[in-house]
Amino acid sequence: MKKLLTLALLALIFTSCKINVVNHIAVAAPITFEILKQEAYGGRDKESAAVITSQSQLTALYKELGWSDVPSVDFEKQNVVALFMGQKSTGGYSISVKSITINDDTATIKVLETVPSGMATMAITNPYCIALIPKTEKVIVE
Repeated sequence: MKKLLTLALLALIFTSCKINVVNHIAVAAPITFEILKQEAYGGRDKESAAVITSQSQLTALYKELGWSDVPSVDFEKQNVVALFMGQKSTGGYSISVKSITINDDTATIKVLETVPSGMATMAITNPYCIALIPKTEKVIVE
């Protein structure tokens, strides 16, 4: 009887501790974002990612890539992230933002890269994605 009572008491303690631990874990919520421009052609030849924090940086990026339609962004509230997959020898590749989470003042961007399966267009491509994200002090691209 003592063993049964001790086991029941231990089970109650562990169960209540587990519930308290779960209730105190802070989980980062997914954040919405807007894709400004995304295509398979026209990106950089080298794989890279850039965080743009001013209108002049965004204008310079668009000029580098030969684009003239620079959007106006409120950089007090938002940043821009540019993802480049680099040069690929066939079609079927793409890069995009999968999700964004924010913890404290750090945005973590999960990248989704797609590769061709089966037959693909024989063309040189440079996939890219340019997205508008909430303003944070630090941005991590994964």
